[in-house]
Amino acid sequence: MKYTGRTSRNISIKALGLLLCILVASYGIIKAPASDTRKLEADLREKQQLINEEKGKKVEGTSTLPSQPTSALHTAVPADNMPADTSKEAVTKRHLVTVIGDSVFLGASVAFQQQCENAVVDAKISRQVVQALDVAKQLDKKHKLGDIVIIALGTNSNFNSKSGQKLIDYLGKDRTIYWIDTYGKHLDIQKDVNNTIQRVVAANKNVQRIYWSKEGVKHPDWFYQDGVHLNPHGEKKYARFIMQMIQSSLD
Repeated sequence: MKYTGRTSRNISIKALGLLLCILVASYGIIKAPASDTRKLEADLREKQQLINEEKGKKVEGTSTLPSQPTSALHTAVPADNMPADTSKEAVTKRHLVTVIGDSVFLGASVAFQQQCENAVVDAKISRQVVQALDVAKQLDKKHKLGDIVIIALGTNSNFNSKSGQKLIDYLGKDRTIYWIDTYGKHLDIQKDVNNTIQRVVAANKNVQRIYWSKEGVKHPDWFYQDGVHLNPHGEKKYARFIMQMIQSSLD
């Protein structure tokens, strides 16, 4: 049979058509996350600037935050199912709360400080657990390390129990420590990170785990397309959830 090249050309045309269809479909998929990414980046930049400005005030001694772990926890906006005048809040008002976090908490920092007005929040994009010890030391030097410490780290990389324990040892047994576990719809390291967090929690009586992984998975509408960072609605829900968990444990 004589080969004319027609079959090859037909296959090439069909392949090109299929490729064009894929590209058109992919454009819609790629476009939405890109829009989300711009919103997320702008939101994080703005909140990072606010935190940096507050740090500057503390260095200059002009911050309105207390310099010692005295009354600091104040609920400015009552959370869902959290009445404004309860025995739980009466307890938490006697504590200074310090947060050491990454970009997930950074996004929710404003919402959290509406719940906990005088909380000291030190959160930064791409922060890892191995960097947290130095952050804690700097906060301690400025007398900003409260008697309640929230650790919101683990999204950016796994860590070993030794690194986590070094941080806990520095914070000391006299502090109540909450470690928010990690959640991400597409986060491959989630299981390993949360297993490490659990080992650290199990080894220290003053450390409690906040199961964000169990709460976040129930609310996909709280997240940007990446499934890790929170949209404005999710930031408020996240802040309320963290407050509820802390107040419940102190009851």
